[in-house]
Amino acid sequence: MNKRLLASLIAAPLLCTSAQAIANTGSEPGWIDTAWTHVKDTWETGDTELYVPFLSYHMRFGYDADKIDDFNEYPAGLGLGKGRYNSSGNWESLYAMTFLDSHSKPSFMAGYAWVPSWDLGNDFKAGVGVTGFLMSRSNYYNYIPFPGVLPMASITYKQLALQAAYIPGFSRNDGNVLFVWGKWTFK
Repeated sequence: MNKRLLASLIAAPLLCTSAQAIANTGSEPGWIDTAWTHVKDTWETGDTELYVPFLSYHMRFGYDADKIDDFNEYPAGLGLGKGRYNSSGNWESLYAMTFLDSHSKPSFMAGYAWVPSWDLGNDFKAGVGVTGFLMSRSNYYNYIPFPGVLPMASITYKQLALQAAYIPGFSRNDGNVLFVWGKWTFK
């Protein structure tokens, strides 16, 4: 990822946060207060969740064949979190996960996920949302944590879910990865 893009990804939320804090002088809570309430409620009332990553599929259209052959697409790892369905029926989670990245090196991430969900009947739910996180990898800044935001999707049956995030590509042989994990909710 080029340095200008990374700086923009970091600076934009900080500028928005500063502008919101200055503008929020009324009695209504700002988006930071609302976000904090969601995080706090998820931590306090969420169920314990276990995450098991099992696929890092590199989209073949975005890579040279010799690169694909060198990649690990089975990211052995584990994660734990606290998750809940809020009063609107949307899934929220605080999580931490570690797994082997595409180069078979340990990768670490912790974040928050929000997935608007729809009840499909017969104990099935589906949703599409977003996750924001801090990640640490060997090939990006030598394990110095960096922020990220990715789209994600979930299909749930009772306590078992199949979830995925998509890492977009900004250049050939970079990104364009579907990262998939299973989730079990302990009730």
